[in-house]
Amino acid sequence: MSRALEGKVVVIAGGSTGIGRAAAEVFAHEGAELVLLARDRVRLEEAAAATGGTAVPTDISNPDAVRAAFDLVERRYKRLDVLLNVAAVGRIRTIDEASDEDIAAVFGTNLLGPIYTTRAAIPLLRRAGGGDILNVSSESTMAYLPYMVLYTASKSGLDGFTRMAMHELKPHGIRMTLFVAGSTESPVSASKYTEAEAARARPAWHDSGYMQQVAGARRAPAEHVAGAMLFAVTRPREQMIDVIHSRSFS
Repeated sequence: MSRALEGKVVVIAGGSTGIGRAAAEVFAHEGAELVLLARDRVRLEEAAAATGGTAVPTDISNPDAVRAAFDLVERRYKRLDVLLNVAAVGRIRTIDEASDEDIAAVFGTNLLGPIYTTRAAIPLLRRAGGGDILNVSSESTMAYLPYMVLYTASKSGLDGFTRMAMHELKPHGIRMTLFVAGSTESPVSASKYTEAEAARARPAWHDSGYMQQVAGARRAPAEHVAGAMLFAVTRPREQMIDVIHSRSFS
């Protein structure tokens, strides 16, 4: 039996951990040729070794680094079929606490990064006769989440970019999907925030009602989220899914 992504080239920005790592495992099982992008070289190489992918250490907030990564994809594969924009950075700060570095890191990774990767991917997707771009957003865009103004604003920008760009890309046979991920099991990393910072914010998150109204009581396994991503990019070419909202059932 043929696998759903046999012979397909898939780039995962943020493929070293969390949802991106889970997607790498699910997509590799379906036969994809993987190129994994992330900043952390050690975790990236571990993910690539586990999934048979190619590790390309990349800071997607740097347009030159993104160009170099996609030049490698072009040289090696001559095409691209799927781009998953999963990489994300968070800072638990009120806006008056945010440093210049906080603002640059969050918007550079969460908004500018997907714009840079999309721009670089389009010629390769066209060469393949079309393909898919999936941008991962957040439930935090749906309700007030204290201390997360930078993260929410950047993801809201990604939502708008996705809604507009999907119309530009349709004539080229490129589908773009906004993937809203609910609370997901994922290790806290330094690129997002520390456990101490999260502990400070949790009472405010609870008191705001966000955890009850939006996030749900449980975190979804990352592999469940990855399975929904696989569903989106393996639809018949005449079907387009503009938005997917994946979350825990309870």
